[in-house]
Amino acid sequence: MRYHLAFLWVLVLLVGTIDWFLWRILMTEEARSGWRKWLAISGLIVLPVLFLSGFLYFGTQIPEAASHEIYNAFGTFLTLFLLVYLPKVFFLVVYGIGRIPDAIPRKPARQPERHYPRITRAKFLSQVGIIIATAPFVSLLFGVLKGRYAFYTRHVKLNFPNLPRAFDGLRIVQISDLHLGSFGSNREPLKEAVSLINEEKPDLVLFTGDLVNNFAGETRGWEEILGKINASMGKYSILGNHDYGDYSTWPSEQRKAANFKSIVAANRKLGFQLLRNESVTLQKDGESIAVSGVENWGLPPFPQYGDLESTWNQTNGEPFKILMSHDPDHWDAEVIGRKKYDLTLAGHTHGMQFGFEIGKYNWSPAKYKFKRWAGLYQVGKQFLYVNRGLGYLGMPARVGMPPEITVFTLKRG
Repeated sequence: MRYHLAFLWVLVLLVGTIDWFLWRILMTEEARSGWRKWLAISGLIVLPVLFLSGFLYFGTQIPEAASHEIYNAFGTFLTLFLLVYLPKVFFLVVYGIGRIPDAIPRKPARQPERHYPRITRAKFLSQVGIIIATAPFVSLLFGVLKGRYAFYTRHVKLNFPNLPRAFDGLRIVQISDLHLGSFGSNREPLKEAVSLINEEKPDLVLFTGDLVNNFAGETRGWEEILGKINASMGKYSILGNHDYGDYSTWPSEQRKAANFKSIVAANRKLGFQLLRNESVTLQKDGESIAVSGVENWGLPPFPQYGDLESTWNQTNGEPFKILMSHDPDHWDAEVIGRKKYDLTLAGHTHGMQFGFEIGKYNWSPAKYKFKRWAGLYQVGKQFLYVNRGLGYLGMPARVGMPPEITVFTLKRG
């Protein structure tokens, strides 16, 4: 509770500062009466109070939540907050930059006589700021209405000299971070995703964790949809940090354990073989490869349930090995140069559900938290791929970071 109150005070300071500056800018003489005055009072006083009250409410309810509905409600609330305050911030930035010349002392210049109305710098900057401030509003609104369901299939071709000939051309589909509770009762988007997966005719489907947000109940009703994912050589999954029920306060350890047991069982009901610090051998035409899966392993404060040593010891000398590990930080911490996994598949970051990718150039706030946050990475002969996730968490939107289905084609050579 202490941390929630500290966050609320920071939010009060931030929101108060933003709206105080806007009040100073917008409350001109002509705006201090009539409808403009009441519009300003509503947008700069009443609305902030409502938002802060909402944050206080959710801050007290979420830790005690017993189902995913409260999380979804908070996600909607957070999106409304951002739809209001991101444009405000953009407006202030544009306005502030434009007023910098006014702060520089200079000798007054003689103004030529004009016979037409002259717009003031302040009014001009206000108009430009309003125009530019619409960009984050429109982008976020698109991310809510369309972006979170705009599934994107990425094709990645990788060559490995040690790939057995029998597996030359192996097609693997990776999906990650479903967060089923975020979809609520809306089944249609993932029906489309399953159709896109099956169109690729994969040999393997590998799911790299975060089936749910927190609760086993989120998986109900998804068997008919996700169970239709087809793969000729099998479907394998691992657990993500959200699959352990660690983000809720449980009435007892027994309840938490029962929730976890149900999540484990849900993987099987959906047709996946769950690998919990385990390795399996896949055979074809007398040759073999290994597929390993560890439980979630992350840098603090994330728990380290994964046991890579035990997982590695279950391999049988296969010439080619694939590892599934939910958190990409695990690759740097324990895999590179230590365990000879040729290809590691991870998720977890979602690309923060916000960013842009233009050719080889990409950016997301995720890069300031994760060393490897999206796409393909290589160190020596070892590869890591970080999937951007198929679902969403918290904010029900994706802006410039579409939900991803990754299709790997592995070639010998």
